[in-house]
Amino acid sequence: MKKILLSLAVLMAAAFTMNAQLSYSVNVGYANQATSSKVTIGNSQTITKDAMGGFNFGVMASYELMPNVAVNTGLQFDFAAKTDKDEIFGVETKVRAIAKDIEIPVRASYMLDLGEAAVFAYAGPAFEFGLVNKSVTTINETSTTLNAYGEDSAMRRFNILAGAGVGVLYHDLFLNVGYDFGLLDLNKNDNNGLHTSELKVGLGIKF
Repeated sequence: MKKILLSLAVLMAAAFTMNAQLSYSVNVGYANQATSSKVTIGNSQTITKDAMGGFNFGVMASYELMPNVAVNTGLQFDFAAKTDKDEIFGVETKVRAIAKDIEIPVRASYMLDLGEAAVFAYAGPAFEFGLVNKSVTTINETSTTLNAYGEDSAMRRFNILAGAGVGVLYHDLFLNVGYDFGLLDLNKNDNNGLHTSELKVGLGIKF
């Protein structure tokens, strides 16, 4: 995994030296992270789906291969969280889940020029590394933290996403919507499974 990230960093650094055909952008937006977990016990299989809302922001570099066709890469930071509350026999239980990760997307894009505006589409992989994935359970003001990336955890940090999206560009401002699906099973247990997907809606500016 470290070799993959290092190779990507070298490619990004090489691209940054080609200033004549290179443009940059920054973006921020809403992110929804969904999970689908599978638990197998004997002949019984249970699938549970969940989702957390949050935000993402990042910087991107776009290298134009030919008119209207480009390769885009950069660094993105994602944050998602949710809080569930329940009360049983007068005892309140609160569970706060938090996930943070970084992504290196590598997208191919095509832009259709409409004059002052343009529409574009993109597709390609993204390499994701989990920074934080934990839940904090509070019962009667006593909190317990479960770290999904702990030493004995069954969850993997590294994932490869396949995604696509569309957007509209007006002068230097753009709006885009994209969806990514995790290709790797993040659960280390052979009898269980965990896959993620992400929906993002973002705003950005090009330089």
